[in-house]
Amino acid sequence: MNSNRLSRGGSLFGTDPQVQLRSALRTNDIATFKKLLGYGAVDLEYVYQYPDYKTCLELAVSEPHKKEFVKLLLQHEAQVNNVNETYGGAPIHLAVECGNKEALAALLEDDRIDVNVRCKGNTALLMAIKQIQDLDDDREHELEVYEHMIEMLLKAGCDANAPDQKGVTPIYSAAKQGLERVITYILDYCRDPIDLDAYTDIRGRSARYYLQEAFPHLVGRFKTMTEEAKEAVGVDKLFSYLSRHDEDKFVRDLGRLVQKNEHRPILASNNGMNTMLQLATDKGFEKVVSALLNSGADPNATCSGNNNRPVAIACANGYHKILRMYIENESTLFEPYNGESLLQTTVKNMRSAKHGPKVNYRDCLDLLFSLESIRKNVNYSDIKDNTALHYAARNGDNETVLYLLRKGACIGLRNKFEEPPLADINAKTLESYLDECIQTNGERPSDDGYEIHMKYSFLVYPNNSMENELWEVPLMDKSNNNNDLKEYDAILAPETEALLYMTGNEELRPLLAHPVITSFLYLKWQRISCLFYANITFYLLFWLCLNIYIISGYGVEYKQDKSLEALNAATHVIASIGLIMLVFRELFQLLVSPTRYLQSIENWMEIALIVVSAWIVCYDSAQESTKQQLSAIAILLSSAELVLLIGQFPTLSTNIVMLKTVSWNFLKFLLWYCILIIAFALSFYTLFRKDVEEDQRPPNPNAAPDADEDEDFFEDPGRSLFKTIVMLTGEFDAGSIKFSAFPVTSHIIFVVFVFMIPIVLFNLLNGLAVSDTQEIRADAELVGHVARVKLISYFESVLIGKMYTREMSCWSWLPASVRDVNVIKPQLLCIRPFARRISLFPFFLPKYRIVVKPNQGNRIEIPQPEPAGKYGDDDDVEGGRCCFERCQAYRLDRKIVKSAKLVISKKAHVSEFDEIKSKLESLENTLKSVLQAK
Repeated sequence: MNSNRLSRGGSLFGTDPQVQLRSALRTNDIATFKKLLGYGAVDLEYVYQYPDYKTCLELAVSEPHKKEFVKLLLQHEAQVNNVNETYGGAPIHLAVECGNKEALAALLEDDRIDVNVRCKGNTALLMAIKQIQDLDDDREHELEVYEHMIEMLLKAGCDANAPDQKGVTPIYSAAKQGLERVITYILDYCRDPIDLDAYTDIRGRSARYYLQEAFPHLVGRFKTMTEEAKEAVGVDKLFSYLSRHDEDKFVRDLGRLVQKNEHRPILASNNGMNTMLQLATDKGFEKVVSALLNSGADPNATCSGNNNRPVAIACANGYHKILRMYIENESTLFEPYNGESLLQTTVKNMRSAKHGPKVNYRDCLDLLFSLESIRKNVNYSDIKDNTALHYAARNGDNETVLYLLRKGACIGLRNKFEEPPLADINAKTLESYLDECIQTNGERPSDDGYEIHMKYSFLVYPNNSMENELWEVPLMDKSNNNNDLKEYDAILAPETEALLYMTGNEELRPLLAHPVITSFLYLKWQRISCLFYANITFYLLFWLCLNIYIISGYGVEYKQDKSLEALNAATHVIASIGLIMLVFRELFQLLVSPTRYLQSIENWMEIALIVVSAWIVCYDSAQESTKQQLSAIAILLSSAELVLLIGQFPTLSTNIVMLKTVSWNFLKFLLWYCILIIAFALSFYTLFRKDVEEDQRPPNPNAAPDADEDEDFFEDPGRSLFKTIVMLTGEFDAGSIKFSAFPVTSHIIFVVFVFMIPIVLFNLLNGLAVSDTQEIRADAELVGHVARVKLISYFESVLIGKMYTREMSCWSWLPASVRDVNVIKPQLLCIRPFARRISLFPFFLPKYRIVVKPNQGNRIEIPQPEPAGKYGDDDDVEGGRCCFERCQAYRLDRKIVKSAKLVISKKAHVSEFDEIKSKLESLENTLKSVLQAK
């Protein structure tokens, strides 16, 4: 190993060679700089970040007195013509801009230099001339510097006829500023004839006009351009046509080049900011774009100053006719570029201020969706994980939102800020789309063949879509089972995440009662109910055995009957097995998502239950008092958990919601009111405690114990607080309270307590509870839907792996990698079949819709893709149905069918209204035309 070689890990000069190189440059440490370059430990094209955003060569030419450093960098072949993405210029432009003639001289000595490279449309020569007009302080000295740089550039062969994007030429800029010496340099060193009339300003004045006005003696020295030279077509002339919006001349001159077969090099050129195709597309020049594409211009070419493909520029501006030209061109690429799809580009710019006859974003969308690649990538996510639907919803463009939803956009995909498109979609807009998802087969409602079609494509994630690329390969190829199983699991995704978001959105929550969503939840419940019942059965058996063991066998010291001993042994074994299964269940949930698991209070209850139950079933030698306390806690925790578990059933969810809501509201209210309760408790302690001197008197050994002596609840602050809390319920036991010590004060405070706490506070809490329960009962049906969504989402989180609880704000300070850590992937374990079972897409509902036959007992039919059996002969894979499901007929709930019929009826009524309205409008227009004719 070469000990002299520097590395990023450490060296004699520091820790990072790139930082060392910049430090040596700025401190003029030429020796260290030369060593670093010699050892080859640095990347000369490395772009330093804030605040520089330049390479080492760009830094060197931007600072004075760095000529030796520039020469060293050029000797080591640092790129001399690369255009900086931040500043839009090459090193030669940076040297001119800074007035660094020494660095410019070093650059011009390099054989690789392109003196005509563009910076925002300007050559270095034109930039130097323009810089002169901005000189203020010490103008004479700086003017001399810039004139010297102009002379060097002209000697190096810089084109004196090269204009900027507006067509301004160097001779025009010099003549207008009255720079005689610059004009003389152009005359002396320019090899080609100078066109004095190439550019005219808004007053019609050209360089010739300013020369004749200021330096008439120089006009005669310019060679007269021949007609042939004037008619010569070059890149600059074509760009000048575009800057002047002269389409006809551009097409004419480009046609001449095509006839001569001299157009190929020009089509690939750029002005530093745009290619000709990019500029023509941005300006909406349809004739020019057509001519360029027909001439063979690359429709995907970009340049350093603009990396947006022409087709993306057309989409951003809404030029539908130009977009059609690109679609008809076989060479055009429509794949995402720069982390953004064409669909996103179009939707993001639909709310721009650009209007006109050439602009039609809706036609652009129609053209894009005519492409298969766009249809498949309707849910493509950019670098911020935003989809096109995110941007449409954020723009408040309801029509585009509906358009994208009809094309299969998913409403549940979250961006990097954990926001789905639902966060910005208007409730009425979403309701309108849900209404559209209910269709009929056109027959009369009384016919036996009458069908109601319900579509769920808006809930389909890209990775569990039938159109996903995974479907291009057979999933269950027998020759490669392991890889295919992984692909099979890759298409599993949570299906109720969007609905879970709706449960927490006040505006969108009522839409959970829409028949499209309730029918979807009904199907999900049919898939998941067996797992739910199995979980309840398991826990009910565990609860029963644990409680029987605690009551009949735990802590019993005396000898029992053999039958009772056998019962205790059996319940102990079953409770132990149930505890082990409970531990595995909770451990699995914890490993799926540790941080989110610990956010749930119910999970903490289950952890406490596991600890207490383990102590009971595993440790029988504890003291009697310990056993009694453990038994009480275990019975309470296990019963509370059973109540919460049964309360997850949708039909019972209203009662549990009332319990949780009232308890939480009471707790919030009492947290504020507890200040007054504690104050009364301390007041009672100070008034009713026993006298200290009386307490210190020795007891009389001859006195008989007083069995009727009342217990003093106010002898310490703790017992006083407990007694005060008991008194909240109205249990005063005033006879045991000694008012004799301070009869006036104690009676007044006690009366105030009775009025404020038991009367006012207690009745206030009752009113609060009544208000909450009435509100919940009024929305009992919606509460049931919310509970069903949460339950299904919980099962999906465990079996598929998506998080089911929202992140609490107290965890937001943790890094995202810690918050989202998961030790195991649920799909990789033995529960893979259960994960496939609870999923509807794409196997159970391969076409994302169902057909309901109301006149045939609300029977559900599931449309199958054509041809059936494409992905193998395994029916479980094809239809996602087990043997039991193939033997049963799904029937949709009558309430859901009734709601769907109401939606269909409402849509039919609106259609009739629209039809009448359109007829009236046509009659009105006819009447107006008749009146105008008269």
